[in-house]
Amino acid sequence: MKKLFALAFIFSFVFGSAQISEFQRADSRYERKKKALYNKYPKPNDLRTKREWLLTEDKINAYKEALDKISEEEKKAIANDPPIKNKVTKEAEYETGKVSFLKMLYEAVDLDFLNYSSDTYRATLSFIVDSKGNALDAKIKGNNEDVNAFIQAAFYRIQDKGKWKPAEDKGKPVSSTVTIPLQLILKK
Repeated sequence: MKKLFALAFIFSFVFGSAQISEFQRADSRYERKKKALYNKYPKPNDLRTKREWLLTEDKINAYKEALDKISEEEKKAIANDPPIKNKVTKEAEYETGKVSFLKMLYEAVDLDFLNYSSDTYRATLSFIVDSKGNALDAKIKGNNEDVNAFIQAAFYRIQDKGKWKPAEDKGKPVSSTVTIPLQLILKK
């Protein structure tokens, strides 16, 4: 059973890394096409705006497809180490602290291209920290599905920058759910 769990973890890590490169490919494709569009239409006009929005929709869809693939793979790992339902004696914590984690997450979220209409965005991030300290199954609840997808992608982009300490129940590491409220200040 331990070998199966280790193999599933290695596979999900490799698969997760591949999915992060999917985000990078989507970013690169968007920037390349946007540059070509701006070269073709140097001055803002209705056609450029419409085509830029179509590029944005393509980027959003590429991110959502990558996130769906990550979710499917992580469900398998979670099935082998499901979070406990009862109260734990010690909550999961980020190795350098919650503030450090949030700072990295906020820095990784790139929403400039969306032209979101508000100055701030409030959402809730929930995910599972398994008994080995792996953060899995990120879910974002906020009022804009597209913004949520980019916050979720940022979560996966920073996964390799630090480790979580798993929750404990009576001194034993256990899988648990972590919920964190988010408030992003958006640039205009």
